[in-house]
Amino acid sequence: MLHLTLVAALFPGPASLHGPLISPTRELYRPACVAGACAGSRRAARAANHAPVPQPWGPNGHAITGWAAAMTLPEAMPAFFRGAAAQLAYLNYDPDRWRERRFPEMDRASAWEHYIDLEVVPPEAFQAEDRFAYLRALEATELAEPARDAGLLPFRILELVQRLTKEFSLWRKASDPAERPWIEERIVNDAGILGHYVADAANPQHTTVHHNGWADGYANPQGFTTERTFHRRFETDFVKAHITLDDVLPRLTPGTSEIRDARAAILGLIRDSHAQVPRLYQLEREFGFAADRAAPQTRAFAAERLAASARMLRDLWWSAWLRSAAIG
Repeated sequence: MLHLTLVAALFPGPASLHGPLISPTRELYRPACVAGACAGSRRAARAANHAPVPQPWGPNGHAITGWAAAMTLPEAMPAFFRGAAAQLAYLNYDPDRWRERRFPEMDRASAWEHYIDLEVVPPEAFQAEDRFAYLRALEATELAEPARDAGLLPFRILELVQRLTKEFSLWRKASDPAERPWIEERIVNDAGILGHYVADAANPQHTTVHHNGWADGYANPQGFTTERTFHRRFETDFVKAHITLDDVLPRLTPGTSEIRDARAAILGLIRDSHAQVPRLYQLEREFGFAADRAAPQTRAFAAERLAASARMLRDLWWSAWLRSAAIG
């Protein structure tokens, strides 16, 4: 297991993971509403709620997730993978580094994989065989554009878990010593990218229509904030200022668990995150999430969500390795 001083030494930049890391370099976004879809009805309100700019965990939260997961892997994980902790932490943020408004074809192809709005998805839709069957199931709803208005997050995670399992099986079977390093690079790359979406799934704001302030068109009897900077303030500004790796590591459950049903585990993480939406908004109302102040309750909440992502990511990596032994 990597010692924390080694972590600080390996991670480049002006500060270590035990303090602020780096800040976002550009605004990140969900695509704007299609013409005519952003006014009038609850369906239109759902579409309109995706027009604001929702930040991801930010580079700090994503890097912490990757480090925490990699540092707590069992010794039985292949050495090349355990030795890639710094790379896995860096890669965790890559899907957001790739965003570029000037390349709309690329952006739109993946923008909707970062979230799932559980309020608008019929439970039976999650039984779909793949993302395409899922989208066909959503065509029966009132959603104007199902992929955008509901999100694709659980299928993106599941697809990457399955790919990683297959890649580990290729590594096990590789007989040419020259090929193994190439397979290792692919494994580490995809494992790091998987980490990004697992981290997104652990953030309640990525599981709800209320992703950036309470959404228009929904009852708000508790008077939760409707301010459209809440997403950024929680998962970027607050985490950067107040959460470190040392806050997260003690919250990881000791021991790694084998996940036999990845789909159920992924949906379980998402539903657990979604159940925290009211608590997130209550904490915002009572204490606020801001870079210049933090209450013990808000720090604990953010650290626990990051720990939840690291636990799930570690267990998915480990389970992909174990299950790969049975792949022909």
